[in-house]
Amino acid sequence: EAHYPPMEFLDDGKIVGYGKDILDLVVADLGVKLNQLDLPWQGILPGVLAKKFDLVATSVSITPERAEKYAFTMPIAEYQTMLIQRGDDSMSELTDLNGKVVGTELGSVQVEQLEEVNKQLKAASGQGFEVKAFTSTDDMRLAIANGQVDAGTIPSISLGILQKRRPGLFKSLVNIGDVKLFSWVTHPDSQGLRESVSKSILKIRDSGKMKELQMKWFGFEMNIPSEGYLPAGSI
Repeated sequence: EAHYPPMEFLDDGKIVGYGKDILDLVVADLGVKLNQLDLPWQGILPGVLAKKFDLVATSVSITPERAEKYAFTMPIAEYQTMLIQRGDDSMSELTDLNGKVVGTELGSVQVEQLEEVNKQLKAASGQGFEVKAFTSTDDMRLAIANGQVDAGTIPSISLGILQKRRPGLFKSLVNIGDVKLFSWVTHPDSQGLRESVSKSILKIRDSGKMKELQMKWFGFEMNIPSEGYLPAGSI
């Protein structure tokens, strides 16, 4: 899903980004030919289970539920979910969302996080907000810009590039949920591929190239674990 800057997105019709740079290094290390597809998020995880493709090299959050169904590779990035608003809005805390509409991407981890925040707001004030799910993050961001929704969810690592590309259009409201890891996945039967990809990612991390790419795309470095990142009961 090449609509998730700075992880993977389209620039002049080509897929670019942090994840794409890492993928190119992994492909070179494995000595294979890449046929990369740009697909809607809703069809990506079901597609790998149906063996329509071999590897999901887009940003997939590691969760206990997903880890029981998919073979996750070593992570490539960490993030926290951020709520953003239009640059001319003045919300500053979660309670400002009472009575508002908040956008997110259909089928994403952020849906569950918003539902938890909404439950807390309703318990405290009896009001809460409306969650509006979009089929793509592009549509969700456009809805914020057009005033169709009051706020929306992005990975915290995306705000910098959004502000660089469209100065003054978006600003942060607040972060929600715990820090999570972005990883790639293979079919559960393809654990050999999973291990090969993970070994390549580990080489990239240990060579220092991963931190170079983090500085290039995020402007800061992350500590990416090579073990202990999968929940209990994972494939």
